[in-house]
Amino acid sequence: MHVPEIDAEHQEMFRLAAELREVLLAGEQTARLGFLCRRLAAEVNAHLSHEERLMRDAAYPSYSWHERQHRTVRARIAALEQQVRHGEREPIFDSLEAVAGWLRDHTSIADRMAGAYLRNYWRERECVTV
Repeated sequence: MHVPEIDAEHQEMFRLAAELREVLLAGEQTARLGFLCRRLAAEVNAHLSHEERLMRDAAYPSYSWHERQHRTVRARIAALEQQVRHGEREPIFDSLEAVAGWLRDHTSIADRMAGAYLRNYWRERECVTV
């Protein structure tokens, strides 16, 4: 997105997803999976809310489209949390891969579009207020 605070949040989400994947592949206990899954869910939800606030504040014209994409990953994260609670290892892996794939695709396309708009919006505001 090339917005430093958002990019840092993206990196943390990717780090948590990778850590959760490693724990899952190592066959570690459900308590650790649950902890990491809750952290990932909290990070994703906080990030999406932050991103949505920035887009609303800047009157991003594709906000509705972008927010619908966020709803998709929120549902996937909720499904992942449910599977972790039930200890369903194979579905957990599939859901985690779906979430990680969504994050990769979303940050490389939709978030770059939003980022370009936001950067231009903020530049324009800086010029007006100077």
